[in-house]
Amino acid sequence: MSAKELKNFESQLELLSFTDQLAIMEYLAKLLQRNQQAQTQNEKPQVKKRCFGSAKGKFIYPEDFDEDNEEIAQLFGAI
Repeated sequence: MSAKELKNFESQLELLSFTDQLAIMEYLAKLLQRNQQAQTQNEKPQVKKRCFGSAKGKFIYPEDFDEDNEEIAQLFGAI
Protein backbone atom coordinates (compact mmCIF):
# COMPACT_ATOMS: atom_id res chain seq x y z
CA MET A 1 0.00 0.00 0.00
CA SER A 2 1.42 3.35 -0.97
CA ALA A 3 1.60 6.33 1.37
CA LYS A 4 -1.15 8.06 -0.58
CA GLU A 5 -3.46 5.05 -0.31
CA LEU A 6 -2.75 4.73 3.41
CA LYS A 7 -3.56 8.42 3.99
CA ASN A 8 -6.82 8.00 2.04
CA PHE A 9 -7.70 4.92 4.10
CA GLU A 10 -7.01 6.75 7.36
CA SER A 11 -9.15 9.71 6.33
CA GLN A 12 -12.02 7.37 5.49
CA LEU A 13 -11.63 5.61 8.84
CA GLU A 14 -11.92 8.90 10.67
CA LEU A 15 -15.39 9.39 9.16
CA LEU A 16 -16.65 6.16 10.74
CA SER A 17 -17.90 5.65 14.27
CA PHE A 18 -15.59 4.14 16.87
CA THR A 19 -17.57 0.87 16.78
CA ASP A 20 -17.18 0.59 13.00
CA GLN A 21 -13.48 1.41 13.25
CA LEU A 22 -13.04 -1.28 15.87
CA ALA A 23 -14.89 -3.83 13.71
CA ILE A 24 -12.62 -3.05 10.76
CA MET A 25 -9.48 -3.37 12.89
CA GLU A 26 -10.65 -6.72 14.27
CA TYR A 27 -11.34 -7.93 10.74
CA LEU A 28 -7.88 -6.85 9.59
CA ALA A 29 -6.23 -8.52 12.60
CA LYS A 30 -8.00 -11.83 11.85
CA LEU A 31 -7.06 -11.55 8.19
CA LEU A 32 -3.40 -11.02 9.08
CA GLN A 33 -3.46 -13.99 11.47
CA ARG A 34 -4.93 -16.26 8.78
CA ASN A 35 -2.33 -15.12 6.27
CA GLN A 36 0.47 -15.68 8.76
CA GLN A 37 -0.79 -19.18 9.61
CA ALA A 38 -1.07 -20.09 5.93
CA GLN A 39 2.43 -18.79 5.29
CA THR A 40 3.82 -20.73 8.27
CA GLN A 41 2.20 -23.95 7.06
CA ASN A 42 3.67 -23.51 3.59
CA GLU A 43 7.17 -22.96 4.99
CA LYS A 44 7.36 -26.25 6.87
CA PRO A 45 9.84 -28.55 5.16
CA GLN A 46 8.22 -31.69 3.90
CA VAL A 47 10.04 -34.79 5.02
CA LYS A 48 10.35 -37.29 2.22
CA LYS A 49 9.84 -40.81 3.45
CA ARG A 50 12.48 -43.29 2.45
CA CYS A 51 11.27 -46.38 0.64
CA PHE A 52 13.22 -49.58 1.15
CA GLY A 53 14.22 -51.19 -2.10
CA SER A 54 13.85 -48.04 -4.18
CA ALA A 55 17.42 -48.41 -5.50
CA LYS A 56 17.04 -52.09 -6.30
CA GLY A 57 18.88 -52.94 -9.52
CA LYS A 58 20.60 -49.55 -9.77
CA PHE A 59 23.90 -50.56 -8.16
CA ILE A 60 26.29 -53.22 -9.40
CA TYR A 61 28.74 -54.75 -6.97
CA PRO A 62 31.04 -57.77 -7.17
CA GLU A 63 30.12 -61.20 -5.85
CA ASP A 64 32.95 -60.96 -3.28
CA PHE A 65 32.71 -57.45 -1.88
CA ASP A 66 36.08 -57.66 -0.08
CA GLU A 67 38.17 -58.90 -3.02
CA ASP A 68 39.73 -55.44 -3.67
CA ASN A 69 40.71 -54.66 -0.06
CA GLU A 70 44.49 -55.10 -0.70
CA GLU A 71 44.43 -52.80 -3.75
CA ILE A 72 42.48 -50.15 -1.82
CA ALA A 73 44.93 -50.40 1.11
CA GLN A 74 47.84 -49.84 -1.27
CA LEU A 75 46.13 -46.79 -2.80
CA PHE A 76 45.84 -45.23 0.65
CA GLY A 77 49.39 -46.21 1.63
CA ALA A 78 48.36 -48.68 4.33
CA ILE A 79 50.59 -51.45 2.90
